[in-house]
Amino acid sequence: MDIQNIMQQLGAAQAGQAVNPETSIPDTAEQVTISALALIKMLKHARAGIPFEVMGLLLGDIVDDYHIRVYDVFSMPQTASSVSVESVDPIFQQKMVELLNLTGRMENCIGWYHSHPSYGCWLSSVDINTQQSYEQLNKKSIAVVIDPIQSVRGKVVIDAFRLIPQQNMLSQQEPRQTTSNTGHLQKPGLEALLRGLNRYYYSINIKFKCNDLEQKMLQNLYKNSWTEGLKCNSASENSKRNESCVEDMSKLALEYQKLIDDESKKGEQETKIKNTGKKDPKRHLGLKVDELLDENLNAILGRMMATKGF
Repeated sequence: MDIQNIMQQLGAAQAGQAVNPETSIPDTAEQVTISALALIKMLKHARAGIPFEVMGLLLGDIVDDYHIRVYDVFSMPQTASSVSVESVDPIFQQKMVELLNLTGRMENCIGWYHSHPSYGCWLSSVDINTQQSYEQLNKKSIAVVIDPIQSVRGKVVIDAFRLIPQQNMLSQQEPRQTTSNTGHLQKPGLEALLRGLNRYYYSINIKFKCNDLEQKMLQNLYKNSWTEGLKCNSASENSKRNESCVEDMSKLALEYQKLIDDESKKGEQETKIKNTGKKDPKRHLGLKVDELLDENLNAILGRMMATKGF
């Protein structure tokens, strides 16, 4: 028994709670391994729910005190808003797990996941209450939070959390024993610290296992399909975009005229120094012209093909 274990037992005893000397204490070396299948399904589900939060369950197993594996996930029906999500159908969870068992998927439910579109990974008060209900069934349950908007190709904004036991908060002791720096590899964000990270819950390091094919699948997850090139915008949408583009071009033309006047008065070298780090109106004007021509040519060709083909 280490010193930290003794300190936690003393804190629990001062809080008037029974202490079990054989109770295993969470460790900073604990890791969550998420399969590529589970990661892709979470990303697609979270992306489809923007701007609302979505929720689902994690299927996997708890290997030991230092390792949790997530093999698969499935989505859940829920009530959601842009800032909170609540599970409302526990019967659905039970039936889904039973049906998965019938198909040979014998993994257990080891936690839940939900999305935070555009505002990072942390647990709100509603999320903490939801996590408490999962930890009452299994104290090793985890809550995974994923941000589909901040996630880009090659980088997924995701984190896993578990609540700090109440006796640890009362005794102001560390919720985990420190035997490794694994739990401190990811620096917590300011938003998460303000929202209660390391006060009400702690973060668990996440590791991904992907082969070459799965890596390509992740990189192509948000790539546009070839059918996107065949879509045509309506005439009203094209008209609005043309008006907006022409307005931008007129503003850029005025800025470019002003730049030419300054250059004729102050000289080319002095004008370059003055405008260092500023927007180049000539370059942006050329880009706007190319954009306007490309969009209108594509729209005209698309309508001609639609007229001839259909």
